[in-house]
Amino acid sequence: MKARTWRRIHRYLGLVIGVQLLLWTASGLIFSWNSIQAVRGEHLIREQAPIDLKNYELTSIGDVSAKVSDDHAVLSVELRTMLGRPVYELTIEENDAHVFVLADARSGETLSPIDADTAKRIAQNDFAEDVDVRSVELIESVGSHSEYRGKELPAYRVVLEHPTDTAIYVSANRGVVTTRRNNQWRMFDFFWMLHTMDYQGRDNFNHWILKTVSIFGLVTVLSGFVLWFKTSRVFRRRKKANPANETG
Repeated sequence: MKARTWRRIHRYLGLVIGVQLLLWTASGLIFSWNSIQAVRGEHLIREQAPIDLKNYELTSIGDVSAKVSDDHAVLSVELRTMLGRPVYELTIEENDAHVFVLADARSGETLSPIDADTAKRIAQNDFAEDVDVRSVELIESVGSHSEYRGKELPAYRVVLEHPTDTAIYVSANRGVVTTRRNNQWRMFDFFWMLHTMDYQGRDNFNHWILKTVSIFGLVTVLSGFVLWFKTSRVFRRRKKANPANETG
């Protein structure tokens, strides 16, 4: 094909694909300039002081399991702390699903689901700075565009009074922080959507829109190389020296 034809192909492909190529470049720049630790809010996690469980008289795992399992199979039991006190987290199989139950490791009392006040204190205890709470909301379902998509439910969304607009999500059944969201994460997530071109769930790399635009983007770049070669001085000199070899 003649250089004019390649120029036309490159021009129109550039108009169609250029916007997405610009978004890919801009989003890549955003990703490279933001540390993933800051995006996830890990730099604002409070360091927790360890407690010595030997100082507590704990109820046996067997007694707690018998009390809270309600004849369902107990798959695992974890001993940990919540707000400075020892708790058992039991994973129970119920109706072919895994259910989490939280129990006081000293009295065996069932603690889950936790209430809003407990979720509030867990969130404040997790955050590195002493801040007030703007709102607490129990979330039982989310949409595909939610900043909490794909995470454990039900959960409390605890929004803190902080310049980062941090929202800390606390599992209602387990009493643990499941994730943290802030303005930096929200900006990152927006550009991630533009980068993957998955405008629903954000994380699908195998949809037809991305495949199609990627192919046309590749053709655009290749046509640019071909155009450069066909319009270079070396090519034009060879073309003038061998007019019989001209094709297309």
